[in-house]
Amino acid sequence: MSEKINLENLDAQIDRLVKQRLIAEIVFKGITPWWGGDYNGFTSNYVDEEEIVGRLRWFLRTVYNRFCVNNLSDYEEAERRVSEYLGSTNNKSIYTFKVRNVKVRNGNYSYLQRVSFILQGKPRDLQDRFLPKNVDVLVLDIYSRKASNYDKIIIDGLLITLAFLGIGKGANRGFGRFIPVNCNNLQNTVCNNIIKGDIIGAFSKFYDEFKNEEKCNKVNKWIESAVPLAPLTQTSEDSISKTGCKNSEINTLLDIIQTALLKSTLKENSYNMNVKDPGPFIHTWIYGLPRHSKVPRKINQCSMDVEKDNLSVNDEEVKKLQKMGYFELNGDKLVEPRRQSMLIISPVFDGNTYSIYVLPFLSLKDNEEELNKLVHKGIHITRNIIHLASVKSILKGNNLIETETQLINKRSDLSKGNLQTLIVNYIRELILNISKQCKGNTTSLKIDKSRVTSRSQGKSGGGYLRK
Repeated sequence: MSEKINLENLDAQIDRLVKQRLIAEIVFKGITPWWGGDYNGFTSNYVDEEEIVGRLRWFLRTVYNRFCVNNLSDYEEAERRVSEYLGSTNNKSIYTFKVRNVKVRNGNYSYLQRVSFILQGKPRDLQDRFLPKNVDVLVLDIYSRKASNYDKIIIDGLLITLAFLGIGKGANRGFGRFIPVNCNNLQNTVCNNIIKGDIIGAFSKFYDEFKNEEKCNKVNKWIESAVPLAPLTQTSEDSISKTGCKNSEINTLLDIIQTALLKSTLKENSYNMNVKDPGPFIHTWIYGLPRHSKVPRKINQCSMDVEKDNLSVNDEEVKKLQKMGYFELNGDKLVEPRRQSMLIISPVFDGNTYSIYVLPFLSLKDNEEELNKLVHKGIHITRNIIHLASVKSILKGNNLIETETQLINKRSDLSKGNLQTLIVNYIRELILNISKQCKGNTTSLKIDKSRVTSRSQGKSGGGYLRK
């Protein structure tokens, strides 16, 4: 005989059981614009729990890779350990996260460089739906289904993730930061450090907690790793770095961050070049991929010759690509590469003003593998050619046109050499360029649409359209 189940009573019982294991109730406020969205790209009025947990999982894996794992060739060891408390396909999570009481309002962000680029080509009547928003309040409840020693790791790891790594679109470039309103229900040093804007103190305290709980005290080296390692807090080439940039206006800082990453900025500030000059030897791919620009409509690639430096690529396929910049060589085809940036650039709020920090999550071995596949495509108008060159050969100063061989020596430390040294040099240069942009006249940061053509966003003109 079947028995009818009272679903309302069942739900009530489940709620009571869940609330018995509420380990944290944290009220957050957004300190930089929220830009998370749905599958259509529209900015959502709701912050999704899965997005928060996904970012937290990634962060914890990098911490585990830094201090605990023996095998740095892949994520397997770290993922297996983190899945013990955050769950996986075959393993139920110890913790449940619930977002509630989200209060969102519109903000004026359409003129930010990164946002303006996203809006290009979007119907005017829909553009508002793509804009970042302000989150005034977000309440996050964390439940545990059983007693666990990992509560502190989860709570403090989540605080650091939301405050310094961010969530949503543009998180690596300063969007989507949230800090706790107070630490009344937490009473721990990490929370207090975050509210004070002490990023080094927060990371140091969390690392100590993590290593103590996991019983590991290695300091794995990024040059031996194929997976990103969490940044150190002591002075080293892969430690958290404070730039010389401080400002009370978050919009100004977000544009400074975006501008500092442009190839045109490196041309002007680092190489003392004209932005119209070719620059395939400026390795902005280190800052993340894809990086490309559109081929102007006036350029007829079909009438051009293809110089490809012994690369096994079909000429007609090259001409069909309406983009210049970096591609991966896959067989005889060029495909768009995608790699998350190793560098998270974070505005840190101390209660009154923001300071920009660079957080390097570095690895070398996987980038060496990527280097073997990367190809640069440029167009040289006066010679009527499309020029392909492997990035690996460019690093050696080979397969460049005459003008480029002269320009490359302006900053050989950024143009050629071994990849390990280049990564370190590009981090230092990024910090310098952020500081330069910050000290300069902020009115120069008003958007120049001629520079916003892609993630590379370099001007083109004259005889060159080399990215």
